[in-house]
Amino acid sequence: SAASIYSILKLTPSVNEYQQNIGPSFPVFTVRGVRMSQLAQTLDGIPMTDLLYGGQGALLTNNVGSIISTGQIEGIHVYPGVAPPDRGGFATVGGTIAYTTTTPPEKSYADIFTKIGSFSTDTYGFDASSGSIPGTNGLRIYTRLSRTQTDGYIQHTPARYTDFLFSAIKPYDDGLSQVTGTLIYNTARANLASSPMAVSQLEKYGIFYNYPLSESSTLQRGRYLTAILGDRTYINNRVLVSAKAFYIHKYSYQAGYLQPSYISPSYPYQVSLSDASVSYGPLPPTVASPGVVPHTYDPAATFGSYDAGEAAKTQYSGSTTLGIVPKVNVFLPHNDITVGGLVAQETSGPGGGNYFYGSLNMPELYGYNSLYDPSGKAQRTVYSGYLSDKIYLLDNSLHIEPGVTITGVSTSNYVPANLYGSPPYPYTLGNYDKEVLPYFGLSYDITKIIVAYASYGKGARFAPVGDYLLGPKGSTTLAPGPETVNAYEAGVRYVGNKLYLNLDGFWQNMHGMFSFYDNLITGLTEYANIGEEQMKGLELSGKYEVNPEWSVSGNISYTSANYMNNFAAAVTPSSEQYGYVFAGDPLAFVPNWIAGLDVSYHKHNFYAKLGESYTGPQITTEVLPSDLTNPLLANATVPNPGVRMAPYFLTNLELSYRVPMHNAHISSVTVSLNIENLLDNTYYTHYYQFYKQYNFFGVGQPYYEAYPGLPRFIELGLSARFS
Repeated sequence: SAASIYSILKLTPSVNEYQQNIGPSFPVFTVRGVRMSQLAQTLDGIPMTDLLYGGQGALLTNNVGSIISTGQIEGIHVYPGVAPPDRGGFATVGGTIAYTTTTPPEKSYADIFTKIGSFSTDTYGFDASSGSIPGTNGLRIYTRLSRTQTDGYIQHTPARYTDFLFSAIKPYDDGLSQVTGTLIYNTARANLASSPMAVSQLEKYGIFYNYPLSESSTLQRGRYLTAILGDRTYINNRVLVSAKAFYIHKYSYQAGYLQPSYISPSYPYQVSLSDASVSYGPLPPTVASPGVVPHTYDPAATFGSYDAGEAAKTQYSGSTTLGIVPKVNVFLPHNDITVGGLVAQETSGPGGGNYFYGSLNMPELYGYNSLYDPSGKAQRTVYSGYLSDKIYLLDNSLHIEPGVTITGVSTSNYVPANLYGSPPYPYTLGNYDKEVLPYFGLSYDITKIIVAYASYGKGARFAPVGDYLLGPKGSTTLAPGPETVNAYEAGVRYVGNKLYLNLDGFWQNMHGMFSFYDNLITGLTEYANIGEEQMKGLELSGKYEVNPEWSVSGNISYTSANYMNNFAAAVTPSSEQYGYVFAGDPLAFVPNWIAGLDVSYHKHNFYAKLGESYTGPQITTEVLPSDLTNPLLANATVPNPGVRMAPYFLTNLELSYRVPMHNAHISSVTVSLNIENLLDNTYYTHYYQFYKQYNFFGVGQPYYEAYPGLPRFIELGLSARFS
């Protein structure tokens, strides 16, 4: 597939996803209108979500590669709204995505595979399973290595990815208990378009146009190391005890350059967001003093102007997470009780760096061309415990699932240089938050094949550590509290021999959404919890097995997502645009209608699937002028219900045929063909109005920017199995 692991989730109702490159890159992703940074993600039951920021981490970091990739999983389950406590993960106000890694199979084999696709895309690698190793009492090992490289469908966006997985299972107690181990190491290197392209440029030079790398470049490298060690111990037929310890390390590097003539306010378009000038404005030399990041480098004197001397920027960052997830299952005659928890800590810093210069061939010396003090440190410690019960009544036709999660979070952010302070002394801002999150689920078997169900859950997402800052006008020293959701869902499910149908409705009220603004009464800059949002909608999904060979599956969903009050907010799913919203405004880039239909055929060694998806119109955004008298609205990005991004259909085709081989070593060869966007539709995945930014102000005339979607992508694969 040309897309990341997240593209698989589009088979789920109310899921919208896109990304700007080929391969396992960071997507823009919503579930029922809730953006990725507000969702929980788990990997074999451990939190995969960044504890400090949510999602994969801070904005413009960890954008290439990911902790887990498509070939490393064997299952995904989406729990929209609020999941039961034992499946909820950490910190969500809109849903949980649960991944399970590929476990060592019972059978021994080795596969080698290769794929060749459009845009000079090729993938190759191997996977191998030991089966049960003789003399080890059942030890099984599985490993997989894959490499992908591509030129990208947007011009000048080459990328390389390497994914490695190792897993092992060792049963004991006659197979009733087991120890498991998983090691994942994924790396990526890719050039991105850090800003959407002006639509006028796309219309002039072609929809996939991008500036040459010699004129504008944003290179990112990412490394992701994950280790999980687990044990599941059978006590007796009533009690099962398990625990998993985990370690996650993420490293991100970014190098950005923009030709100075494009930085100038006379150039009408915003070409990049990765140079130093767009983030900091003029940077004259500074002298070392408490709370000041010193740099003796003079950009104007060295390169002739501030624009030229600040055309390049490099940034290093990373974080480490350690934790343990214990769980006890108690199985009683009429109920199953689960007690579990999470203790984890993520730390970012000290270390890393941020440097600027007139070219990417730069020295990186603290005190000469440094932008940040590397002694900064952010840390979050999570203490969470839950109790849930599944109760079976009325001859097992009524199922009740009450539960509660209690989560305490301690967060601190040490900032060695207060960019806005006078004097700019260092400071630490932190707090401790605790939330009690109830859950109640109910289902009733109306007949043997018709089930009615309903649930209520409360979720909480704790503030990104980037909000633990003092603002440019002085600030209260209060760090923001968590944002919360009360999620309600009800539905009916039909499960027949050949037909499966599910219809549900949902209502999600979100409270205390994060906001950053200047308080016009107190004169202070505040990070506060003042936003209100509401998501409601209907979802229908189903599958029909026509006969043993043919099956049809599909889904359709309607989502209405709106702001319920006026507040300063992140107004896009990727949070890259900050502005202001008004009560009644719909959330931008959340389609009301999403639908999908798949027709599959499988007979003997041949498999085929034809899929069609529909993404409905989406509200866009616009940037208000800089000269408005209300400072909250001047230069603010706001939803623009008057301009909608056009809807689009996509058609995908998958074909594969396994050829048995009568050979002593090769058991089979499989040929596959994958075509995405079969009809080569032209469409935008992101589209909005923007002002060119210069020295923190919008300049020139507003114009429209956009990201184009993936054109027709053809991939031919070949694999051989040795057994």
